[in-house]
Amino acid sequence: MEEYKSVPILTRILRSKAFLLLVLLVMLIIVFTILAPFNDGNFFKFTTLQRALSDLAVPSCLAIGVGMLIVHGGIDLSAAKVGGLSAVVIAVGISTWMIPWWLALIIALAIALCVGFVNAFLINELRFMPFIATMAMSTVGDAVLRLISTTGAGVQRAVVNFRDDTIDALNKVMIFGVTWSVVLVVILFIVYGIILSKTKFGRMMYFVGGNRMAARLAGINARKISYILFMNTSLLASIGGFIYASRVKNGGLMTMINDQFTGMTAAILGGISFGGGMGGLGGAFMGVLVLRTFNIGMVIIGANAYFTNIASGALLLIALSMDYFSQTRQAKRLTA
Repeated sequence: MEEYKSVPILTRILRSKAFLLLVLLVMLIIVFTILAPFNDGNFFKFTTLQRALSDLAVPSCLAIGVGMLIVHGGIDLSAAKVGGLSAVVIAVGISTWMIPWWLALIIALAIALCVGFVNAFLINELRFMPFIATMAMSTVGDAVLRLISTTGAGVQRAVVNFRDDTIDALNKVMIFGVTWSVVLVVILFIVYGIILSKTKFGRMMYFVGGNRMAARLAGINARKISYILFMNTSLLASIGGFIYASRVKNGGLMTMINDQFTGMTAAILGGISFGGGMGGLGGAFMGVLVLRTFNIGMVIIGANAYFTNIASGALLLIALSMDYFSQTRQAKRLTA
């Protein structure tokens, strides 16, 4: 620790994952700005920045929740499906059940909390592997989503559209030139960043993620923390689903399906170790920004959608590889 404190602040910044991602972001902007004119577009303009910031909201909710969970040493593969389920519940609630938007949102949040609780129960009480438990809940969530979106006549609706004047008015609210959802996400990053880095709860998360056995011997209730974090991940995913539904005015079978691994990719790209116990949300924010800038740039230059998905998957593999080699180097330093 003393050796770390002796390193100049500037050196620490230059070595951080967040700075490397900032450099990568600048490079992406330059590349897409050069390529865009050949496709009758213009990447480097204010509207592109507004679009990138607006698109941050949904994946940021996933990145914060999943990132916090990974720090603790867990994983949740059902987060995106929970967000999609929430969007459908809100859409069906407003258009079919004829209930106010706020009541539909409360129902969606309650369902999400139940999913998070069940995930934690399966993992902590029944000893399921997190990967298996959350993947199973993702399948269950998809089935419930399809059930809710089916009409009384048995017709399966791929998309459920809705209309609400309050939500329409909310989406017209601009704060410092950006939508309310961007401001909400910035607040969430700040609040959760403080919780992770400045509170006793955050320190316990790092401790459990770094060495669960040692944390248990130290008297830390890892099970309680696990319940809180899994429910928090589902809650944030549900908020992401509401943001998505409020923007496009619908919820459907394919809602947030492309964000299945976005949160995890952004978190790991930002320096949160897949093995737990390391990383922060500052890097995760930069990871989300890089991913969204890349996706928007690929759309503007007219790249094939399948190639974009392949490239996104490659980014996840690169992030996992970087995390593996980082953990290997750290293990060698500790045993040297």
